[in-house]
Amino acid sequence: MKLTGIITAPVTPLSPDGSELASEVIFSNYYRFLIERGMNGLLVGGTTGEAPLLTISERKIIAERAVGIVSHAIPVIIHAGCASTAETIELARHAAAIGAEAIAVITPYFFHYNPISIEKHYRAVAGAVPSLPVYLYYLPEFAHNDISADLLHTLLTSCPNIVGIKHSDADMVHLQEYRRVAGWDFTLFSGDDSVEFASLSLGANGCVSGKSSAFPELPVALFRAFSSGNLAEARRIQLLIDDLAGVIDGPPGMGIAYFKASLKYRGIAVGSVRQPLMPLSDIEYSALVRNLDELRRTGKLNLLTD
Repeated sequence: MKLTGIITAPVTPLSPDGSELASEVIFSNYYRFLIERGMNGLLVGGTTGEAPLLTISERKIIAERAVGIVSHAIPVIIHAGCASTAETIELARHAAAIGAEAIAVITPYFFHYNPISIEKHYRAVAGAVPSLPVYLYYLPEFAHNDISADLLHTLLTSCPNIVGIKHSDADMVHLQEYRRVAGWDFTLFSGDDSVEFASLSLGANGCVSGKSSAFPELPVALFRAFSSGNLAEARRIQLLIDDLAGVIDGPPGMGIAYFKASLKYRGIAVGSVRQPLMPLSDIEYSALVRNLDELRRTGKLNLLTD
């Protein structure tokens, strides 16, 4: 399976207080919103999906809902990564059993691990689901553990079902090293909206986009402009994404809450975030609405379809 384009990292719809999963109807409405706006795939249960705050049972439920609701309209990648190898394998096998197109696996997190530990972790997970494509998930800001180019090369020689990587970092030299050791058949995704244009220019196949969870139109338009050779338009849209980021990223630790509040602004109910994440206060939400209205007034959100 060769994926290209914009793979959205959807939020996980929760109840108004964030304590429970939202209804399947709310999940369905949200996924339809994303699909209708041109997503090339979903990566479910990742960072934007609050995976570390969900139980294993809840992560299985959202995986089942995504596969069932999307019904192969676009590929569904299930994030199976956990802090432990055993739980990661459990979620990987579950994803395979329910018919997901692929899994993504973040480096084991919290503790610092040496490359041998990380290699053994990925070999065990990939070996547990040999018929399922596996995407590595590099997120040094949160996971604190590296996937070096040398480690990637080692894994590719021993795990044929490792087919790609999500590079969630703005380090373009690091991204180029991945392409150099993995070759052009390997799927390389940027995971940072701020460098979508730059990563495509350096040979990335697309972007796993957090901001597309609430504003899918802009990343999709950038990718389409780039793919058609209209680089000036792609650069222009990257600047629009950067302007949007200044409004919806929020202060540290608040990004997911701002994404969910942005969906509320767009008329899509996805509930709140789960503690210890905090939702926006009334004052913060009012400021978000004013800022988004200003972006609309100045034409910086004129690509939106609502």
